[in-house]
Amino acid sequence: MRISVVIPNYNYAGFLPFAIDSLLNQSTMVDEIIVVDDGSTDGSRDVINSYGDKIISIFQENAGQAAAISAGFERATGDIICLLDSDDVFFTDKIRILKDLYQGNEKAGWIFHDLLHIQADELAGFKYPVINNLNNIKRIDERKAMTNGSSGYDAPATSGLSFRKSFIAPLFPLPAAKSIYISDHYIKFYALAKGPGIHIGQDLGGQIIHGGNLYTGKNAVATRARIFVNTGYYLFLKMPGIKRFCTNLIIEGLVSAKQAEISNQVEILAGQYLKFLSPVELLYLKLKIAVKLILRNIH
Repeated sequence: MRISVVIPNYNYAGFLPFAIDSLLNQSTMVDEIIVVDDGSTDGSRDVINSYGDKIISIFQENAGQAAAISAGFERATGDIICLLDSDDVFFTDKIRILKDLYQGNEKAGWIFHDLLHIQADELAGFKYPVINNLNNIKRIDERKAMTNGSSGYDAPATSGLSFRKSFIAPLFPLPAAKSIYISDHYIKFYALAKGPGIHIGQDLGGQIIHGGNLYTGKNAVATRARIFVNTGYYLFLKMPGIKRFCTNLIIEGLVSAKQAEISNQVEILAGQYLKFLSPVELLYLKLKIAVKLILRNIH
């Protein structure tokens, strides 16, 4: 069993060495490390080139994170694909643990795990934990729940995701979106709706918290709005059987857009989705949005 790790990068020259080194220092060797640089304008190219043949390098014009992930996926030859954001790290035993679990669970199409939040100014001296035993493994099957419109499973961010390539391949290439707005949500929701997997309730990697995180900074609500509208629309096109779930994503996106005062930036794609709704479904959407806005204004 071969494991490939895809690292999409854009202007994270300062963090990228930590990400790559965390793979080179695994207790079980990573079979393939693919770094896709999405037209960075900082020193990322020099950082990537400094690793020589230890990694596979792909340089492309700026086309967005989705395009970078797709390019890495297309190049990957592993049976298992892991995603690692260029400003995150894997802990030393992650690849060993994943390989053992995938080999022992043939029906699992995906394995996700928790991520430890690490402040950027603590990264240089941070000691990665050694993981000898797993004590919180759960088998997850959200197919029925997502068909009914919801999911009780809180999936981790990009760097906590891995998949069998054969399982996730029908999703690729990802829809073209020159930003971050089609990425891990689209991928992990597809995986949850398609088949069962495993969640490891332990930190096997670190998510680095810094001022440039779109998910953790001041733009979080606006980013959430764009992500949910894009994900709901494109996920429905790929998996119409989870229409209720996709509609709820659109609702959440429109509510967040209203809060962030960017409704005009998502209305075109949202409008295209609304054309797929029946009169009853459209009424449901409008009522849910109204109720959510009232409740959020109260709080």
